[in-house]
Amino acid sequence: MVSYVSIRFRNLLLSDASWITEVINDPEAAKYMLSVYPVTEHDVIEFLKKDLESSEAKHVVAEFDGEPAGAVSLWWRPVGRDRHIAWLGIDVRTKHWGKGVGSSLMREAIRIAKELGFRKIVLGVFEDNARAMRLYEKSGFIKEVREKDEVWIDGSWRPGSIMGLELAPCRPKLKQSQIKDDAKNQFTPADVKISIRQLKDGDLDEVNRLQNCTRSAKLSFRVPPLTKEQTKQWYEAIKTQENKYCLAAFSGDKLMGYFLFKATAPPFLCLRLEEFIVDLNQNPNDAATALVSAVKGFKERYCYYRISAFIPENSYPIINALENQGFKKSGVVKDYYFIDEHYTNAAVYGYSDKTKRERPKPPNFPITIQKTRALVQQPSQPAPSIF
Repeated sequence: MVSYVSIRFRNLLLSDASWITEVINDPEAAKYMLSVYPVTEHDVIEFLKKDLESSEAKHVVAEFDGEPAGAVSLWWRPVGRDRHIAWLGIDVRTKHWGKGVGSSLMREAIRIAKELGFRKIVLGVFEDNARAMRLYEKSGFIKEVREKDEVWIDGSWRPGSIMGLELAPCRPKLKQSQIKDDAKNQFTPADVKISIRQLKDGDLDEVNRLQNCTRSAKLSFRVPPLTKEQTKQWYEAIKTQENKYCLAAFSGDKLMGYFLFKATAPPFLCLRLEEFIVDLNQNPNDAATALVSAVKGFKERYCYYRISAFIPENSYPIINALENQGFKKSGVVKDYYFIDEHYTNAAVYGYSDKTKRERPKPPNFPITIQKTRALVQQPSQPAPSIF
């Protein structure tokens, strides 16, 4: 057990659900969170049961004079091109604001992240949360991305930021000249007709083929090889009941690419593109263009406000398709992916409908869609915490 002044740290327990529920439903704290209140204690307990069993997270509680005063969490992906990254979430009970709890939690989180071998910590914050912004800047975090109109709270859209803290040097870095050289060899012309549809059970061999294409897989966070069983588990984790979807591009029965995305509930009203891959050997430009257009169609059909994409900066076919269809770059998260033994940035793109700016119209949940539309995940940014 580690301590700073009168603050002591311990692991999060299921018995912490009561005070966490209090924090989530505190209007002063909740307006800066990812969750929407009111939330029942039962919901919190069910969330904690799953999260405490995870081998991809670490949660620490700070006790001030023997009472739980706040908590900090780290999440990571154990395999993939971003496994050197940890995402951070922190919350302090309002009655303990101004007592140094937040600063102590940040020091403890940074200590743990270094101990676990991470090279960088990343976090998201709403820009009107001035108290948190000061804490993060004091801890050494630098703003890398600014997403305009990210969240709807109390009658207006508000911007959010992604901030990063480098814990160890990320070298060698993938240079822009290397990305451009690679891009010249990414496009193979092909005269094919592309259609967009849902994935079917019979498509899994094609999905596995594309996921194991060494060249194409550089566009995704996944690192081949993937067994057919792993691809099947990936497919079965895409659940429309949890608002997770997949749009797939085909030429006949041949898979040309897919986009995985999640429809996020208020306060975001957003489609988050979480995984993308196109076949670099089979006209990737047209496949990416068709997929981006289909995601925009999904957005309009179900009245979402914006689309966000978190993508390796070397993903030229997809980036070109996004930019050609009105997506704007918000910035880059530096050194987020490790590709071909080099660290490369994650480019963040956004697309919004300004006609919905003043009066967002929330969709109904869960969403149901026609069989002819896309059906059918992994976090681009790790799964949101209740903290």
